[in-house]
This record gives sequence, structure tokens and C-alpha cells, in this order.
Amino acid sequence: MSSLNDKLNFLSTLSFYANNGIRLYVQDKPVSPEQTVMKVMEEGSDYMADYVDDENGDLSEIRFDRIQTT
Repeated sequence: MSSLNDKLNFLSTLSFYANNGIRLYVQDKPVSPEQTVMKVMEEGSDYMADYVDDENGDLSEIRFDRIQTT
């Protein structure tokens, strides 16, 4: 389980991105920074972040997808 400090740091980072126009997704659904923290850090599953650039090479999206572990 992640510490409160880890969650706050992650939330701060995601909020920075969202405030600068970077869209966030979890399992292909648009989410807020708060929803991302709840899903990714509190759900107990493993997620992988995929950083998506636009046609100019600028970051436009961060997509979190659940990964299967065996």
C-alpha cells in the first residue's frame, strides 16, 4: 500500500499535467487527477503509464492501463 505522501506527490504531478492541458485516462476512460490516484494507487492492481504525443511531438495524454501479472 502506498503512503499518504506518495499519493499526494502523485496527485500533485497529475494535477500539474492536467492543468497544462494533458488529458488523463484510466482503462480508456477520461479521468481527473483525483480519480487516477484512487484507481491506480488504491485499487491494488498494477498499471502501466503510456505517454502519448500529439502530431508536434508534445505530450498530449497519459493513459494508465491495467496489466496482467502472473
